[in-house]
Amino acid sequence: MGFSQLTGVAAVIISFLLSVDAFQIQQHDSTTSSLSRSNNKNKILLPSRRDILISTITTATSSLLLNQPVQAKDESMNYQAVWFDPKHPNGYRVLFGDDHMATLLLRDEPSDKELVFPVKVIKEQGKETRLLFDGGTPSSVGNDGAVEGIFTRNRDKIRIISFNSNEKNNSSNNSWINKKFEGPIGVYKDSTKPTQVIIIRQIKGSDCVVEFRDSERNNEVTSTFKAKAGNTFTFDFPDRGEDTAVFSLFRRTLTFEDGTVWTKY
Repeated sequence: MGFSQLTGVAAVIISFLLSVDAFQIQQHDSTTSSLSRSNNKNKILLPSRRDILISTITTATSSLLLNQPVQAKDESMNYQAVWFDPKHPNGYRVLFGDDHMATLLLRDEPSDKELVFPVKVIKEQGKETRLLFDGGTPSSVGNDGAVEGIFTRNRDKIRIISFNSNEKNNSSNNSWINKKFEGPIGVYKDSTKPTQVIIIRQIKGSDCVVEFRDSERNNEVTSTFKAKAGNTFTFDFPDRGEDTAVFSLFRRTLTFEDGTVWTKY
């Protein structure tokens, strides 16, 4: 059940409880009107069943809200992520770049060579971000040699890139989804190193690989090392050895012991 559905259910329950309790109070008042005011003065005010249930539901709903990931008002740059392609479940797609151009890293199988493609980013005010992939397949918009993807969110607020084509047999009819990687797996930025792109990919189980790339050097890989997910994320940095960080789903950050913060797109 999605968050919006949960809050809707909570609202219905609260509304029902209010109506039931109001009916019970009305009945109670009609049968106790003969009690004197002096008795009421000595009465200890205890929370009603309605108050307790409403408090419990409100607390639970607030807890759900606090645990929802922060969603930026301008999401046009949040196409930067590690994507899951259902047609190639053993592979990966990684997108990173700026508001004009991006790079796609693509691998269908673990044994395959990683392919690199340029991607044109089209950002228009008030519209969803369009991504033109130079994949060698005609798209539905008539751009020969490119496939168009639309970056958006589905009804469950999960990030997706949808590829739609008017060609019935076109293999570009597909969607990439980010649900599998909504945790610490993804693309990050470090505010202290603005040209550095940080990519964390899952290899198997809790084993991950981390890549540092330099956007000013044609996205050249400057460092690759291993990491392990758990209650804390453990990184095996080549220059300083093992270090740990805590991932916050709400803030979308990895925070290290020395105060360094990586922020996920």
